Amino acid sequence: MIFVNDMTKARGFYSELLGLQILSEEENKFVFALDGCQLVAFKCEKTKEIGDYSNEARTVLVFEVESVEQTFKEMKGKGIQFLHDEPTQGQYAAFVDPFGNVHEIAELSH
Repeated sequence: MIFVNDMTKARGFYSELLGLQILSEEENKFVFALDGCQLVAFKCEKTKEIGDYSNEARTVLVFEVESVEQTFKEMKGKGIQFLHDEPTQGQYAAFVDPFGNVHEIAELSH
């Protein structure tokens, strides 16, 4: 579950930009399909500051992708904000949603 303070922006970001299918929708909740699981976006009142991302306790969703470099370019082209100028050497890149939730893309293990 993630918390979002604007349901219209949540739909736009998670469904339209990230391409997640909406399984169900209520006034204060979206349920998205996420690789055999469900991601619930629940309405809250406030956004969160990103803070010191890698040095503070937090939960991070990691989206596995075939190519971090290619996905990074595509997502940046859609206007998604990343916390890195380029993917890291470990082949991941952290991005942020409009509400301060930080997620990552990472290459699949081979």
